[in-house]
Amino acid sequence: MNEMNELYYQDAYLRDFDAEVLSCTPIKDGYAIALSQTAFYPEGGGQPGDHGTLNGVEVFDTHTKDGTVLHYTREPLAEGSAVHGSIDWERRFDLMQQHSGEHIFSGLIHKQFGYENIGFHLGEETVTLDFSGPLSEEDLLKTELLANEHIWGNSETIITYPSEEELASLDFRSKKELHGTVRIVTFPGADVCACCGTHVTRAGEIGLIKVLSCQNRKNGTRVDIVCGKRALNYVRDIYAENMKISHLLSANVKETSAAVERTLHELGVLRRERHRAALTALEAEKAALREGQPLAVLFTEGIDTRDLRSFCNQIIEEKGIGTCAAFSQREDGYQYVILSHSADLRPVGKALNTAFSGRGGGPAEMIQGALTGNEANIRAFLEEQF
Repeated sequence: MNEMNELYYQDAYLRDFDAEVLSCTPIKDGYAIALSQTAFYPEGGGQPGDHGTLNGVEVFDTHTKDGTVLHYTREPLAEGSAVHGSIDWERRFDLMQQHSGEHIFSGLIHKQFGYENIGFHLGEETVTLDFSGPLSEEDLLKTELLANEHIWGNSETIITYPSEEELASLDFRSKKELHGTVRIVTFPGADVCACCGTHVTRAGEIGLIKVLSCQNRKNGTRVDIVCGKRALNYVRDIYAENMKISHLLSANVKETSAAVERTLHELGVLRRERHRAALTALEAEKAALREGQPLAVLFTEGIDTRDLRSFCNQIIEEKGIGTCAAFSQREDGYQYVILSHSADLRPVGKALNTAFSGRGGGPAEMIQGALTGNEANIRAFLEEQF
């Protein structure tokens, strides 16, 4: 294909077009169709290929092979036939918003810090950028504001094809050395970059850029952003979740974090009180045990396995109990610990897990795990074992 056939370069906003089928080649799971001209952008420059229809037949992807744009379909179209093509415009415009937003954000990072964008993935949900140096949260929030200020300025996107002489003197971003015809996309004041993708005509069409996350990656930084409608949907989702929290905690929508902190503190106090009460109850049960009895079975709640092990050890050592089993109730059953200085507990553990849909295990002298069941049945089972 040449540029005259690549309608997406002549008009990135063209949604429908007519063409002739030049070839229809069977491939795995479908057909690869070449047309006399196309508005379908093929995957390239980090931007996914367009989807849409040809005479109502679904085009599920678009790629370039040996300079020809191929439209992948599940059904064949006759060679030489006339077709009407329609691209999935909502998807295309979303990709244009993300791609243009990525250029502005990456260009401003380069302008401020000199870092290169060494990785770019335009995914279904977010745009992932890998930069060649470290960036703080403050750096990213500053860049986010600068990017949105550029959008609000609504400058025109400029696309040029400079000569080799002009290109040699042009300061532009590129991941590799380029020669021949090079397409330069400029967002004035924000970015100048070699790119083959489709872009919005004016920056204002991007609408909004929002940074979602960042993480250190080797000697650089990985950043996730969303642009345009994706950013709006993200803000809406976050707002909706925050409103739910606000209502649940009877808190002002701008003060939910403080309300959550108070709630977590109160929950921690209650948990500690429950833990102390459970330990006090266990101490009372320990005091009531007979010296040297073969088996002690205790049930409680709010105690983790570490404390259960400690308490079982105390009972065995202080009371001379042969085997001690302790169970702490949770929502879906019990956590358990069983200790013995005289019996091999491994067969008991297997039988216990089988009988009560449990899981767990351990060495001969100590087993632990989780199971379901009621106290009476578990207690009766263990008394049969010992």
